[in-house]
Amino acid sequence: MGLITKLTVGLLTFGTLMNTVLPAMARPATLTTDSNLRTSASLTASVQEVLPLGSDVEVLNITYGDEGDYWYYVQPRVEGTAKGWIRGDLVKFQPSKKRYATIAGERGYTINVRASANLNSKVLYSAVSGDLVTVEDSFQKAGEYRWYRIKFPNNVIGWVREDLLSIWPQGCIITCPSH
Repeated sequence: MGLITKLTVGLLTFGTLMNTVLPAMARPATLTTDSNLRTSASLTASVQEVLPLGSDVEVLNITYGDEGDYWYYVQPRVEGTAKGWIRGDLVKFQPSKKRYATIAGERGYTINVRASANLNSKVLYSAVSGDLVTVEDSFQKAGEYRWYRIKFPNNVIGWVREDLLSIWPQGCIITCPSH
């Protein structure tokens, strides 16, 4: 599966997100303008509230909206503020030296996160396509899939096969932050 296919598949997650508990934090970002926090990834979705320019948010998941734009499912850092969707062009990621990835897969897709880098090891966690994770390490036996040790924002750490992740260049998700 090519990078573009992984990216597209990993981003088409809206249907499962509304019925899934997401991690508490994944990737810090700042809003570039006053932004409508919406109930779904669409310009026609209800506005929950308006967040002001410069608001800090944590990006929890990514999807591709009906209008053709990227949307981020965010948790504003202001206590008591609801989670919701903000169009991607209104969000600027804060610089990071970490390496991030998204769980790949079609809408509704879940994968097993394992205790070690093999299919026979214990399942520690079920991840949802589009979840953002930090890449911590990798391992590969000759002639086999590479496995990545990933960390979820809720501090679950486990191993996932390379074909189940969309891995971004260091410090990047979708687009790199400007320094």
